[in-house]
Amino acid sequence: MKKVKIVFIAVLLSSMAQSQVSKQHNQVLKQIVEDFRTTIINHNDEEKFDNLFLNDSITWGAIVTGKTKTHVLKQRPDFTFQSSDPKSFYKNLNDGDEEKFYNVNIDVRGDFATISFDYSFNSKSVIQNWGVEYWSLILVNDSWKLTSVTWSMNMEQLEKCPFVAADLFVLNQ
Repeated sequence: MKKVKIVFIAVLLSSMAQSQVSKQHNQVLKQIVEDFRTTIINHNDEEKFDNLFLNDSITWGAIVTGKTKTHVLKQRPDFTFQSSDPKSFYKNLNDGDEEKFYNVNIDVRGDFATISFDYSFNSKSVIQNWGVEYWSLILVNDSWKLTSVTWSMNMEQLEKCPFVAADLFVLNQ
């Protein structure tokens, strides 16, 4: 019976330690979401934005969905996806641009993580497009780095954004 108690306590302590590490990773990953968001809004720290990524040639691609896809395919039947890179994205930002994040989900599995969420991209507080976005990250030298950013895109003028303020990402919630 004593051995069972010792094993139970060891498992419990191990589980508690894993839970604490997981909470720490989740907080760091939430900060990455916040840093991504604020570097778009402030648009004054390209180095901080660049440091979120493993390198400047990560996967950076979008597909169009819903009514936007129908509209785009009428104009460009051969369209499949849009590809770019983080540097080009950052350089094309304008004052008043903002990406809002809703329903953020973080999944950490060892040194790998994914962050998925609904988003809206706004210019001067007006939604331009919205969709679902997925980030893949890896832990390199104790620092999380984005290795891919993929998303769907729906144009607001063709279909209204369904996300609600109650689901908006706010750091430290």
